[in-house]
Amino acid sequence: MIQARKLSFQEIWDTLTIFFVDNDLEQEIDQEVGRLLQKAQQYAAIDLSNPQNLATLLQKDQEVLEFVLREIDLSEEKFMRVISMLRKIGTIPGGLDKEWTMDQIARRICQDQNFAVLIANLLLEGAQDSTLAKHIPRYYLETLNFRQLASTPDTVRRMRYKRALIGTYSGRKGHKVEDLVRQKLDSIQRRHGVDYERGTSTLVGTDLDFALPSLQDPWVIVMCSFQETTSSGQSTKARDMLSIYDHVRHINNHLKQNRAFVNFVDGGGWLARRNDLIRLVENCHYILNLHYLDMLEAIVLNHVPARYFQPPLLSAHP
Repeated sequence: MIQARKLSFQEIWDTLTIFFVDNDLEQEIDQEVGRLLQKAQQYAAIDLSNPQNLATLLQKDQEVLEFVLREIDLSEEKFMRVISMLRKIGTIPGGLDKEWTMDQIARRICQDQNFAVLIANLLLEGAQDSTLAKHIPRYYLETLNFRQLASTPDTVRRMRYKRALIGTYSGRKGHKVEDLVRQKLDSIQRRHGVDYERGTSTLVGTDLDFALPSLQDPWVIVMCSFQETTSSGQSTKARDMLSIYDHVRHINNHLKQNRAFVNFVDGGGWLARRNDLIRLVENCHYILNLHYLDMLEAIVLNHVPARYFQPPLLSAHP
């Protein structure tokens, strides 16, 4: 078993996993892209010279609106702003009291033929509307050109769909890495009987990724951060981890206990955030990455009290 010790910044830096490769995740994204391409091919035969054809599809299937917005790269939030603006200037009658949700817009499309045609025209050629140009920034207005984009080749669509899924991809990848930590904790649980929980700990006063053996009495706290890209949130992450570390140290000093705070940090996004990574290394009892994940077992054995272990380990654990 690897001995538990505080790794140096250089050890962490030299062993960072810049890109985490997971074939299952790649297949999941490819399948999602394939589904979107199939949907695009399904609508490829639409005669868009007549807005009524698109309006009819919008009324029949709510997914059509979702598909078109994805094709023109306009978020649902920005689309709702455009609808609110049209209500405010009277293009959509009734005035503006509060913003409609996407569900409310979809229901109105289904129930009101004239509204469905208006939305179809907006999506197809809103970029050429001189009235809209007075109220909508060109950055958003120029996306309202589905008629031109409908003939986009599948090769171009595939790359666009992959770019659109980058948030989903990054989020799932973070979960995949965190799941490797969970699997290591499952292994420790099977070998030694030490449980773990996730959620809000009243002792520390914050949400914990993993608390061993429990949220009520966490003797080993593990917080995970995997970043392949950089963001301002990494500085916030460093500050938040310092807060947890200070809290655990205060408890240890006040109650003469031996609780441990573990930072699990990995990913190429930390290469450009060297100072934040230094802070994460400094502000914890232990720092781990995928290369050193096996050390977690020794940390648990060193810090979780013997009463939380299952026999026969009780006789061997100090």
